[in-house]
Amino acid sequence: MYSPELVVILAISSSIAAVMGSYNICPAQPAVSCSCPSQWQMWHYVCYRITPSPHSWDDAKTKCQDLGGKMAAPRSLEEMKFMVDLARKLDSNYHVWIACTDKEAEGTWECDGQEGREPFLEWSAKQPDDFQDNQDCAYIFGYFNDKMDDGSCSVNHKAVCAHQAACPHHSTQPRRYCLSTDTHGRILNSTCLLDHSIREFITEGVVACGSACAKEPGCRSFNIKKSEKGKKICQLKNSTSSEDKDKFQNTDYFCMYSEVCIG
Repeated sequence: MYSPELVVILAISSSIAAVMGSYNICPAQPAVSCSCPSQWQMWHYVCYRITPSPHSWDDAKTKCQDLGGKMAAPRSLEEMKFMVDLARKLDSNYHVWIACTDKEAEGTWECDGQEGREPFLEWSAKQPDDFQDNQDCAYIFGYFNDKMDDGSCSVNHKAVCAHQAACPHHSTQPRRYCLSTDTHGRILNSTCLLDHSIREFITEGVVACGSACAKEPGCRSFNIKKSEKGKKICQLKNSTSSEDKDKFQNTDYFCMYSEVCIG
């Protein structure tokens, strides 16, 4: 565990600037108080619920929209576990649709909100199998150890819906970045927030990584580290160093941590 300070930095060295790119730095802000409507449950600043009745996959997508959200697709094991817990409270032998399909091209699975990258898919053993050449939609199944299975899109199941939590000023305030520093005000370049990953990708610097975090539902912070080939890797996180201090740790490689600030 590492206890950083978040301060205003007016200048950074050229070596750090080369890694991070040009951007503004802001002091840390108090945690934002967010909320969800009745019957929705919040996880990492996103609201979730299960549809009250079963539908075909396409009708379930429409139903989620009617409820004020959209059909959800998990982006990590942590998020999938939250969905599982939500569904299991209603039925221990649940089936719930998620927003993943290979309708466009058999065997090429696409998940809503994960376009342009490898989607998160946690299949049950020997799945997907496209049984009888008629299984193009994904669901999470309690009987299959809370893993994913492919099914006929016309079968009626309940579905997981999601929408962004209501956070004061969240949509109108500009996004800026808070850097972690030591007690002498020096920027930490070998500390990372471990786990809590939504996704990671090669990036040009903090501006691109921060923009991706701002657009990613549930993103609260991000790391930028260097790969063995010197590439900058952006890791989007659904938690912060203050929310999980035990996972904010020193590393033996270059890694810089930033939080998204409001204001």
